[in-house]
Amino acid sequence: MTSSSEESSSVPPILLGIRSALGPSLLSRMLRSKILLVGSGGIGCELLKNLALSGFRDVEVVDLDTIDVSNLNRQFLFRARHVGMPKCKVASEAALEMVPPHVGERDGGGGEAAARYVPLHGNVCDNAKFNVPYVRGFDLVLNALDNVVARRRVNRLCLAAAVPLVEAGTAGYLGQVTVIHRDSGTECYECQSKPVQKVYPICTIRSTPSQPVHCIVWAKELYKLIFGAEAGNSMLFEDEESLRADVDAADKEKEGAGEEDESGNAKEDGDEKKDDGEGATNGESGGSGEEDGAGGGEKSTYMDAVTDLRSLLGVVPSDGPPTSDETALRAKSREALTALFATEIEKQIGMDRYKTAEKVPVPISAQDLGACVDSERKPPTAREGYAATDLWSPSDCVAELAACLVEVAQNASEPNPSAPLPEFDKDDDVAMRFVAAASNLRQKVFGIEPLQSLYGAKGIAGNIIPAIATTNAIAAGLQVLQAFHVLKARLDAEEAEAGGDEGDGEGGGRGDTLRETCRYTYCLRDKTRRGYLLQPTTIPEPNPNCFVCRNATVSLALDTRSWTLEMLLARVLKKELGFGAPTVMIGEDIVYEEGEDVDPSEYGVNLTKKLVDLPAGGAGHGAIVNVEDFTQNLEVEVSVSHKDVWTIKDEETGKEKPDDREEVEKFQIGGKMPVAGPAKGEGEAADSSEAAKEGEAKSQADEDSDDDIEVIDAEDAAADAKTPVQPSETNGNDSGRKRPPEEASDGGGETKRIKVSNGAKGNDEAEVVELD
Repeated sequence: MTSSSEESSSVPPILLGIRSALGPSLLSRMLRSKILLVGSGGIGCELLKNLALSGFRDVEVVDLDTIDVSNLNRQFLFRARHVGMPKCKVASEAALEMVPPHVGERDGGGGEAAARYVPLHGNVCDNAKFNVPYVRGFDLVLNALDNVVARRRVNRLCLAAAVPLVEAGTAGYLGQVTVIHRDSGTECYECQSKPVQKVYPICTIRSTPSQPVHCIVWAKELYKLIFGAEAGNSMLFEDEESLRADVDAADKEKEGAGEEDESGNAKEDGDEKKDDGEGATNGESGGSGEEDGAGGGEKSTYMDAVTDLRSLLGVVPSDGPPTSDETALRAKSREALTALFATEIEKQIGMDRYKTAEKVPVPISAQDLGACVDSERKPPTAREGYAATDLWSPSDCVAELAACLVEVAQNASEPNPSAPLPEFDKDDDVAMRFVAAASNLRQKVFGIEPLQSLYGAKGIAGNIIPAIATTNAIAAGLQVLQAFHVLKARLDAEEAEAGGDEGDGEGGGRGDTLRETCRYTYCLRDKTRRGYLLQPTTIPEPNPNCFVCRNATVSLALDTRSWTLEMLLARVLKKELGFGAPTVMIGEDIVYEEGEDVDPSEYGVNLTKKLVDLPAGGAGHGAIVNVEDFTQNLEVEVSVSHKDVWTIKDEETGKEKPDDREEVEKFQIGGKMPVAGPAKGEGEAADSSEAAKEGEAKSQADEDSDDDIEVIDAEDAAADAKTPVQPSETNGNDSGRKRPPEEASDGGGETKRIKVSNGAKGNDEAEVVELD
């Protein structure tokens, strides 16, 4: 009894329930486990809270993002004073405060064991920091990411390092959690097809856009900010009063803390030092109130001008009728557009928001903004010979925005006024012109190509649906439950190797693999026939055609006489297949190589060559190209087919027409993509309706996480719950090629199937934009 009492006394009261449920051995294993968490946004915040309150004491958190105002209503570890600070730093410090103090032997003296929550502000795709040896240092990896590129990277690192990965994603009411482990025979993240990435974090929309769709969504939010009945419903709205109140409270807290601080150490500006790996411990204050958000309490650059503009437009009846003074309206419009497209951009640059970006945004010039007050300048839609497919210059966009604002004010002043729609409707002429012009200006600022015509912008625009933040909490909870299973299996394996008895608790035989002990769990929108909203299933086996974990052959059709090696690298190998540092070989000859010790100029001469003109016979029709990436222990054979005639379906007539997209978008990987069939639920036969639900949950939630903008092709969305299982037509087989020595020594890899998006699919399909 004494021993048991002593053991219990060393466990914090909050962990006694976990100890009783899981057993002392598993709790001890959890306390000494080293966890890597990738992502600290919506799901990441929930995960950090769960990990801390479950007793995990050694966690490293990787995240590239900084906190944006739009994060505050759903990522609960952040406050207004944190705006502009790295998410991983603030979240780690907040979670560290939640870790229950524990008396143990980890510090070697029976004193309080120090917890470590280490923030690493960086890109997980950076191979210099986050590579296979780094991942091998962890017992478990948890993913809380919101984009396909990073997810593929972590998936491949964990496969190469043979470290279990608990993957999760949410989309509205839907979500899923699964476990990926090479040695347990589970499918990997890339065994199932992933559509072209169409999920983007809100902070990307507000601050760091990189695609036209980002700018179109931003423009729709601007429409809501200016014309909506409640400006606060827009993600661009900045509530200055609440920000100032929060910052004032933080200042008072800091003043009080300063009076009680006896160490005499002044608070430093160098918080970035911790971002590079130096974590706080329980004994530290955490400094969560430092650097009050780098602008969190500053005055908004554009809200005053926007508020005045709304008043002139008469959007809110209480503000009175719209102005009849066109000159005043144009002057206020210029003030608002200058704040949005120049002053705000300059502010973000001054906050070092783009110090690691490939492109630094360029504010719209005063000369272009001058088109706003030039009443003689016709907007492009009012010019003779105008076509909806025309592209607009920056000054054209400014003139179009001003014309829309003037038109709204004039219409509202007529005897039978027609007020602008409070919500964006792509079939409303003024709304669509406004969004097209604003999105093109945004693209111009951030150097995003290609610019969109009114017709093209209309094809992308759709409806915005709010996210369900509770789904993030459910997914994070399921991830921690799966983490318990993973650590229990590892504990049993360790005891088996040591010749000990079975571990605490029931089940969990020593010979179990993670595929047998863990589950693929779906969060469903509708209940199953048994009344459940959570549907656990057996984790699927690897896909034999997965080029990531089965080394299968990937078939690629394109115009080998038009495509250059540079196009192949950028569009297919890096963007589509996720290679980080590819080495390209034709036969036994290397035609291109990347890496730390490689001279970029050595193979630079080949970049501009057509594929058929490359050395070693070229990469023409029927050629086999071998691509390796030793940073991910990845190797694949690409079977090249020549195709120079491309057609797409006309959206209006439904007939095939010549494909007029850029050449770099005309390619097809793997022929027809296979369609994944959902696994049957454990303990019940999955009928057709439940299978459809599971398939819907997986297809929609696999891609992304919380706080995102999701764009789903209308045809794909309609087919999600209907499409029957189809056999793969991908030209895939086990190539039997030798892997790098490091991987060969780790044992055989598992196999999986990849479903890669058809690159030849038309970009002008109607789409739905979902705010997740």
